[in-house]
Amino acid sequence: MSRYMRPPNSSLFVRNISDESRPEDLRREFGRYGPVADVYIPLDFYSRRPRGFAYIQFEDVRDAEDALLNLDRKWVCGRQIEIQFAQGDRKSEC
Repeated sequence: MSRYMRPPNSSLFVRNISDESRPEDLRREFGRYGPVADVYIPLDFYSRRPRGFAYIQFEDVRDAEDALLNLDRKWVCGRQIEIQFAQGDRKSEC
């Protein structure tokens, strides 16, 4: 079974993002495939620097699939990113 079959949700887990990547950069790149509901870049608790990954939440799962198929292993903001469907909900910062 392919990892692209039966996505669990409309949220993508994106690895290897640049430390300089901002939510608006990722929103612009991923927004080409459909409306993006949320972009979350977790920060290290101590340094407050990005941890190197992000979550992109699409409004529609089909748009998330399109983004995964078209952007996985592509160069974004100077880095070759890796994408998969997120496993479950993201943790809150509270």
